[in-house]
Amino acid sequence: DQEQQHADWLAERIVQLGGKPNFSPEGLLTRSHAEFVEGETLRDMVVEDLVAERIAIDSYREIARYLGDQDPTSRRIIEEILAQEEEHADDMAGLLEGLDS
Repeated sequence: DQEQQHADWLAERIVQLGGKPNFSPEGLLTRSHAEFVEGETLRDMVVEDLVAERIAIDSYREIARYLGDQDPTSRRIIEEILAQEEEHADDMAGLLEGLDS
């Protein structure tokens, strides 16, 4: 699963920088930029997934800009995750178009 891979990459980098990753459900919930909304239909679920992907994309872009040249290794990790999230958003948008036609 790519999302787990992203978490693993970030955790590894946090440890390399001397930090301690916090991926507890409570910790994630307090730092999440997207609100969980349960869709009632398949279309609703795809729309909510697409919204969450776009929020993640905006967040990763902001992080990459913030890092700039200060930490090129972390920035490259974020940019790789960003590229994959953009692919996910494209997939969700395509799925949504298919559901609407």
